[in-house]
Amino acid sequence: MLALARDEAAGRRPARLTEARLATWNRFRGRLKATDLLALLFEDAAVVHPVPFDPARIQGQFDLNQLAEDRIASWLDAISSLDLNAPGTDYLLDQACLLGVPTRFARSELLVVKPHQRVLELPGTGGQLSHYLVKTIPGLALRDNFTVACSNWREATLAGIAALDLGASSSDFITSIDPELLKAPEHPLRQRVFDVVIGPDRGGIFRVENQLAIWFPSARIQLV
Repeated sequence: MLALARDEAAGRRPARLTEARLATWNRFRGRLKATDLLALLFEDAAVVHPVPFDPARIQGQFDLNQLAEDRIASWLDAISSLDLNAPGTDYLLDQACLLGVPTRFARSELLVVKPHQRVLELPGTGGQLSHYLVKTIPGLALRDNFTVACSNWREATLAGIAALDLGASSSDFITSIDPELLKAPEHPLRQRVFDVVIGPDRGGIFRVENQLAIWFPSARIQLV
């Protein structure tokens, strides 16, 4: 919900959650409840960004039907008091902590990626490294330059949140993978050509750069 509210505050979607006193919703809601509003907003957002708004796409534990009506109502009431323009880096770190995704990466040591290069971000970060690179290097775009591989629904959710924060036009650069299957030569990601492969040095699934260099022989490998 916060990701949608921030997107509205940035002017990238119509003000629904952030509209004063939810005027339009309250005018037309009839017997609908706060849970229905959230379901409608997620369904609408999932058309362009199925990750993170379509639970089926991320195979997550999130079920709108299990959320208590009073909890959603309290969230809606709290939106007007939030700083929806807080820096994206701080916001993403907060979301990573809430989702239980590691955050301690040496971002400042990342290679300088050029606008023509293709980058694979390995599982373990939830898109935090690509988010940092797009934020700090002019000319990069998530959809054009990055493929973000995620090994679980928490990482995929965070990557989707990062996509919204950067105003990405879709979430089709995010892919869920079984890390064990990536070891197979015929895996689709192994068949693609990347210029750079980045990933976590601490707690990552793939931490042997020499092995990654065999899998992606044309890429520069960097774990941070």
